[in-house]
Amino acid sequence: MLDWFFPKSKTIELYSGINFYSDSDSNIETLFLNHINTAKPHYNYVFTHFIELFTPFYKMVKNQMDCKILAVDHMSRPVDGFSLKKKIKRKLKYFIYKEYVDKVIAVSQYIKKENISDYGSGLKSKVEVIYNGIDAKLYHNSSQFKSTELSKFKFIVVSHLVYEKGIQDLILAISKVEEKTQKNITIDIYGEGIYKSELIDLVTTLKLEDVFSFKGSVDNLYELYDKYDFMIQPTYMEAFSLSILESLFSNVPVITTTVGGNVEIIKNGINGFLFEPKNIEELKEILTGVCDNKLALKKSNTYEETRSKYTLDMMVNNYLKLLQ
Repeated sequence: MLDWFFPKSKTIELYSGINFYSDSDSNIETLFLNHINTAKPHYNYVFTHFIELFTPFYKMVKNQMDCKILAVDHMSRPVDGFSLKKKIKRKLKYFIYKEYVDKVIAVSQYIKKENISDYGSGLKSKVEVIYNGIDAKLYHNSSQFKSTELSKFKFIVVSHLVYEKGIQDLILAISKVEEKTQKNITIDIYGEGIYKSELIDLVTTLKLEDVFSFKGSVDNLYELYDKYDFMIQPTYMEAFSLSILESLFSNVPVITTTVGGNVEIIKNGINGFLFEPKNIEELKEILTGVCDNKLALKKSNTYEETRSKYTLDMMVNNYLKLLQ
């Protein structure tokens, strides 16, 4: 039996064999606790996603049933780290509730390191890294990026449109690129979010409407990556980016920041280029170098390595090992 609990969700046809539970009036913790209090199910394993670690929720679940709790941590940390007050609160919660979480699954080495830093070396034995995986069959294999003088360089951005994703830095970087180079650049931005209007206003103010196009959310991104020369992800924080993986699975290199799990999959000058977050000048130099054919990637087998290491099958197998 597999039950899946979501906040404000609906049954997904692809997973119709699974029991779905959702409630628009309750958060996910309350929804689950209400269910186990009323339905009295027996679960051998409870996996949590996008829920804070080491809270009273885990104690309540353990008090209701004899199960193993595996908490998956996808949450990136602020670039400047947590405040001292928050650090103390998190450590205190860890000491109170650590016995109720059997395993913490980090989605990158970065998240594992941050957890040990947050909670102390005593957590080491409980943390295991399992990378997110994707279905390789969905992604077309693009030829390496174009580099003819007459062709326009096409860049794709796939992101929630929020300040922390740094897209405003990309817009500012493009505004600093020489006009003759700028004319050979198109950037399509896929995604929605609360910062969208500010980004559009910035594009308009800087008269970059011929460069940037806001495409909204689409269902067939996996069909689109190979139409582009590079993905750009100027984010300030990242746990482990599925968008970067999707781009690499399509053999499309990535320009991104040196934050979080990005440096675990992007090798500078090999399958993409890395720059410091918020460094607009550095991003401008990379874009100029790429578009003026002065900055090229070294030939490597990273495409094959990526498609073998980060597959959906491998991720599932690694989770199943935890159940043995």
